Amino acid sequence: MSIEQLIILLVALILVTVIFYVSGAIVGGDWSVSGSYILRMVIVALIAVVVIPLFRSAADALSLGDLGLLLAFVILIVSVRFVMVDELTVNDEWLASIVIALVGVVLIYIVDAAADALLDTRLLSLF
Repeated sequence: MSIEQLIILLVALILVTVIFYVSGAIVGGDWSVSGSYILRMVIVALIAVVVIPLFRSAADALSLGDLGLLLAFVILIVSVRFVMVDELTVNDEWLASIVIALVGVVLIYIVDAAADALLDTRLLSLF
């Protein structure tokens, strides 16, 4: 892995962490953040940037098609539920994790499309 790829991976990790902060703040209604919550968001972002694309490519290698994308989204929902939602004050934790993951994925695709249109590069090309 070259230095440019590491920089893009670090930028993607930072962007996805900010995206999950925004989606968690929208769902939880609380824009304050603590140190442990930042660490939880970084862990979820790391799962979204590194683990999920690896899982999707493995599913593609097994010729599972769109089932790999669905399983990757389920992994993201479960990771948001058990890592991130514990810090939020919500009534239904599973519903909050589904909404956070959905808003996060939509924002990730928006940022990636904007980077592709404006900078002619795929910042989050692992998705």
